[in-house]
Amino acid sequence: MSAPPPTSRATLTISMLIGSCALLVLGVQPVFLGAMVQEARVADSQVGNLVTIEMLAMALGSLAGVGLLRRANAKLVIGGAAIALAALNAAQIGQSGIAILSAFRGVTGLSEGILVSAALVTISRAIPVERASGLFLAAQTLLQAAVAAALPFFSVAGSRTDAALIALATAGVVGAAAALMLPASLRPAEPDSERGAVTPTSLTALCCAGLFLGAIVSVWSYFGLWLIQYRYTPSFEGIAVSLCLVSQVAGALAAARFAERLPNSKTIAVCAIGGAALLLLFYLFRNSPPALIALSMAFGFLWLFTLPFFTGWLIEIDPGRRAVLYLTAFQLGGAALLPSLAGMAVGYYGINAMLVFGSVIFAVLTGVAGTFGRHRRA
Repeated sequence: MSAPPPTSRATLTISMLIGSCALLVLGVQPVFLGAMVQEARVADSQVGNLVTIEMLAMALGSLAGVGLLRRANAKLVIGGAAIALAALNAAQIGQSGIAILSAFRGVTGLSEGILVSAALVTISRAIPVERASGLFLAAQTLLQAAVAAALPFFSVAGSRTDAALIALATAGVVGAAAALMLPASLRPAEPDSERGAVTPTSLTALCCAGLFLGAIVSVWSYFGLWLIQYRYTPSFEGIAVSLCLVSQVAGALAAARFAERLPNSKTIAVCAIGGAALLLLFYLFRNSPPALIALSMAFGFLWLFTLPFFTGWLIEIDPGRRAVLYLTAFQLGGAALLPSLAGMAVGYYGINAMLVFGSVIFAVLTGVAGTFGRHRRA
């Protein structure tokens, strides 16, 4: 089965903007969640639960969005989700307590996932898809970097949490305006009636994508709290997070330039080894501000340099591009489930446990991706 016809460059650009607005929360998580803990809105051991709920809802929302785009007007589906995103974030201003915040972040995640599906569908139809994936990652991260750099210096009635919520609500408004420029029809590839969209081989690649992003987000979610633990100031946190995000842009652009020339599964395995090494270095140089800045930048580069290779891996397996539509759901599923486990480890063993947890996940990913690569060459 051949790939579906590509969408226009204008539609691809608009969809990337909408997806970037939806994923803004990923970039500001360290500042946002760290501020929640400092303002006693949630306990530090509950941060992983909040991340799990929102990421899992986002994964489900992306699947729902793909289904809705097959049947309904794209302007209405995406525009409605964007308006809901703005309203839900605004409604959380001043709220506290794990129960109410969990409910709000869960419904917010559904809206974010539906918005992401617009970018997912258009990118799955791009040629070459690795380049489009890399450019999308760069675009979303530029927005995240700008907002994350500014947030530590702003507060609403003394609350940095509420400042972050206003930024996220504003992103929803921008997404709603952009949705008006989408075509009415934005349809993904149809599943193959004989094989379905996911085979055992593509499922392996999808699970690896979930492991990778799950390990990344397990560390990223607690990064702000980890810096607080070692008495770093909010301004240092803002610098470290924003430079990490800028380096992510560099990683995404490097992947867009070189991804077609490198072997997918082998590159993923090598990057996973690099991720485990970086987490060890974070602990060893925890009291060195210059080293932490450098390591944050390396972590960001590795993060987005690696992600487009999962897209290439899936298309190598399934040229019809059906399995690619599930990539975001599996990645967000990993980003949902693994931070919750990391939160349990933090609760029992302290904040440094998230570094150990992330290293173990990277090691597992190295083995799976490396074994798959050997089997592909055999």
